[in-house]
Amino acid sequence: MRAAIRDSAYKALDDLAGEPPETEDNQQVAKPDVIEADGGAQEPKIDPSPGPGYRTSASSQEGPTPRDARHQTSDIEPQASDLGNPQSAMGRYLYCVVEGSEEVSFGKIGIEENEVYTIPYKDICGVVHNCPAEPYKSENEEIMKGWVMAHQNVIDRAWERFGGVLPLGFDTIIQGDETTSPKENMENWLKDDYDNLKEKMGKIGGRAEYGVQVFWYPKIIAKNIIEESPEIKKLNEEIKSKPKGLAYMYKQKLEDLIKKEMEGKADQDFKEFFERIKPCADDLKVEKTKKAEDGRQMLMNLSCLLPKEASKKLGEELEKIDALEGFSVRYTGPWPPYSFV
Repeated sequence: MRAAIRDSAYKALDDLAGEPPETEDNQQVAKPDVIEADGGAQEPKIDPSPGPGYRTSASSQEGPTPRDARHQTSDIEPQASDLGNPQSAMGRYLYCVVEGSEEVSFGKIGIEENEVYTIPYKDICGVVHNCPAEPYKSENEEIMKGWVMAHQNVIDRAWERFGGVLPLGFDTIIQGDETTSPKENMENWLKDDYDNLKEKMGKIGGRAEYGVQVFWYPKIIAKNIIEESPEIKKLNEEIKSKPKGLAYMYKQKLEDLIKKEMEGKADQDFKEFFERIKPCADDLKVEKTKKAEDGRQMLMNLSCLLPKEASKKLGEELEKIDALEGFSVRYTGPWPPYSFV
């Protein structure tokens, strides 16, 4: 972010000789893009990467880790049998844990069209499909994307059916051993971690995750800083009267001054927006900012946990931020609470 601000400060110097061209961007900023996870979404204007519900590797998701699970490993030794079952080396691919006690089949909606079903313990269930006790691996990127999207789709379906859901990372596989089948290991994990899982369910129950990304247009921000700073105006006037070599040194000084002002404003705006958004959510996580397009820089990237019925209040606050000159907001969700498990 600071490197991008430095580049913006340098570019802003080129605009001191005249006004930046008027564009739609500096006349009016679009309203927040609200993207529904149920497929009724508007197309995002920037950042073609999927939202928080889409993960491209196991390392990008963290969740409860069941005993005997394997995450994208290649050292799994096939078992001789599934305790006498002719289907040797079988495991259970675990998508998520849900609140419910029903034995339910979701049909063949899993990875590679495997049948997805629940394994219950008391009032919670693991959502699984039967699979070999080895990771899903492919050199074909499109195949991998298809598997990850299928993983996401199963979690979405489970979320719609049961409400409370603890998503697991891609390629979480429960395997058996010489004395215990994969299904029994799954049941044992639910039993052993029952209190912990219920506690996590209580924290996210009835809530969804929403993504909030705040951008600014550095060209507009720099222009406003230049116009409002007497020190910058004075230094710019001095440059005009200096010899070429000395003017270069003054220009470097001016660049540093604009950079410092923009960094200070970025910190101030982040704190202000965070304090405005915080009361609208039950929990917040600050994520890494990403590279943006269309002359924008991402100032803030948040994951917000809140009840769906509270999303209107958050949306209204984001519209106020979006209406500020030089800023825009991207608002996505609802998603299963990936960032909060």
